[in-house]
Amino acid sequence: MTDPEVTRLADTSESWDGAQLPAYPAGTPRVTVLRGVIPPGAKMAMHRRAVLNAGVMLRGEPTVISETGAERTFRAGEALVELVGIPHCGENRGFGAAEW
Repeated sequence: MTDPEVTRLADTSESWDGAQLPAYPAGTPRVTVLRGVIPPGAKMAMHRRAVLNAGVMLRGEPTVISETGAERTFRAGEALVELVGIPHCGENRGFGAAEW
């Protein structure tokens, strides 16, 4: 039997803007796995995450923008560790869909 190939994309205690992630809350753990698509030219509404959230870019190049104006563009294959408790939005400035 062959072992799977595993690549660690992120191993961090910081979100994409370098801010320290919050401590895990007490109580029963909960994991949610999301898949999202931002159409070309679309911009998401400003929102905030209450819990840790991370994903892997599958295609496209979305830009994540925080309320402070900090921004970062992610490319296919990159890990995205989202901001927690800080308003931010995603925007697809490209010509193809951005998917994670």
